[in-house]
Amino acid sequence: MPKILIVDDEKIFRKGLRAMITSLDPEWEVVGDASDGYEALDRAEVLHPDVILTDIRMPRMDGIALQRVVKERFPQTECVVVSGYEDFTYALQSMRYGAKDYLMKPVERSELGRILGKLKEETAKRGKAAAPKFDQEENELIRRHVSESVIAGLMRGMVQQHHVDLLRKIGVDFDQPYYCCFLIKLDKGSIGSERYFKADPSLFQLYIRQFVQEIVNKRMMKGYSLVLSDSEVAAIVNLSSKDSRGLIELAESIRRQITSLSNLTVTIGVGRVAEGVDSISNSYRDAEISLLYRLIVGGDKVLQYDTIRRDHDLCLEVDPESWGAMERAVLEGRVEEAASRAEAEIARLCRQAKSPELVYQKICKLLIHFYESAEKLNLTKAWLGERDIRSLIFDICSITSSEEFIMECRTLLTALSRCIADSRLETMHDPVELALQYLESNFHKQITLNEVAGQVHLNPAYFSSLFKQRTGTTFVERLTAIRMEEAKRRLMDSDDKIAAIAEETGFPNLRHFYRVFKREARLSPKDYRSEFRKEPEHPSGGQA
Repeated sequence: MPKILIVDDEKIFRKGLRAMITSLDPEWEVVGDASDGYEALDRAEVLHPDVILTDIRMPRMDGIALQRVVKERFPQTECVVVSGYEDFTYALQSMRYGAKDYLMKPVERSELGRILGKLKEETAKRGKAAAPKFDQEENELIRRHVSESVIAGLMRGMVQQHHVDLLRKIGVDFDQPYYCCFLIKLDKGSIGSERYFKADPSLFQLYIRQFVQEIVNKRMMKGYSLVLSDSEVAAIVNLSSKDSRGLIELAESIRRQITSLSNLTVTIGVGRVAEGVDSISNSYRDAEISLLYRLIVGGDKVLQYDTIRRDHDLCLEVDPESWGAMERAVLEGRVEEAASRAEAEIARLCRQAKSPELVYQKICKLLIHFYESAEKLNLTKAWLGERDIRSLIFDICSITSSEEFIMECRTLLTALSRCIADSRLETMHDPVELALQYLESNFHKQITLNEVAGQVHLNPAYFSSLFKQRTGTTFVERLTAIRMEEAKRRLMDSDDKIAAIAEETGFPNLRHFYRVFKREARLSPKDYRSEFRKEPEHPSGGQA
């Protein structure tokens, strides 16, 4: 017996449809009804209807948004939309999103009977093919979970190139050399706290995720979006060039269209374009940092890393010399000096600022700046423990006593300085960190694994295993990456001959350099210089 769920915000209309369906075809089981999209999703989770018959115009979540989430969460459930004449354009929009059919209000018995008959036939056919279809759906679900897990790992710097090869095998093909990460956060204020907390927050993110994916697909771009948490959706876009103008336009389009179609607003952090799989986590971190500036500039915006850092550079608003001295003391691990300078500078800020809002803004920027530094040093957890940077900033900005404010900021910056100092002490005794430092200083020489293992007083086989375990790359891969980074820098910033660059970055011969460079950068050294050169080459700067 096929099952149907009725969704409409008018109780009398739900009762009328229930009675009409029962009298038209007793084989249909009306398993329940709901007054809006959120209630319908809760019912569908339990009742598993074959068909959802839904109105277009409803409070909280309308029929179009409901249909988007149903398509994502319950792909075997068909939707039929009901609309008044004035909503006919919305009904057509629903058809584009996969609605099986539509009914005009007032609903005519003959038309409802026709649709029920057609749907009952299709439901029966699906039932006969249920076993193989279940396998197909199960495979699709596994595929999606694997894809999301790998891509989340890429964003957090936890997976490598061979995982991208796995993605390719399951249909997510990132074959371009550049990547950019987006982080999309729902502005809860655009929903209202009552509406937000009555609903399952994950539903908002599913809606946004699917919307983002549809826009990326429509633009024929390679990309993937996924729900990261109850408040954030992430997306990664694979690009053929470093040009970021199209990305900003894409982000603005996502922001505008979500607002126009759903009355929700979002803020989007956009990272810098990164080259290569190993740099994806840098773009994701940029997007995270960009999104933090929402605390300062407000929501419903696209915040691009380079632009937001330029427009809100800390040095533009404070004394560069005194704040620079404080920053150096913190980041160089001089704990006592960091404590005294932090206390003095925050006290001076509180005395001189024209309003409390200016104090909070500057401190937000300062803490975001140090958070970014801690991220790069992999010390965020050591510094903040289980605290989240956003909740930390909100806590700081809720303090109204200047003495308490100064001491809290002093404590935070002193703690970071101590973490940095402790980390450097550990590094002095850590064989892998010592080996990495040795590689950075000696990559231009013909060094071997045995040589570096000897430098850190370890057996070569044990050192090789420990290095791979700790860094996620082999000794040779890391050495090649360091040499490639320096070679790229010199190709862009100097007129040195390619042969000289190859020799001075540690490659044994020019032929080997060309082969490795083309494999890693997907361009020859000459083409790389031509494409990414910061300024035109001088005629005198010959190349080999």
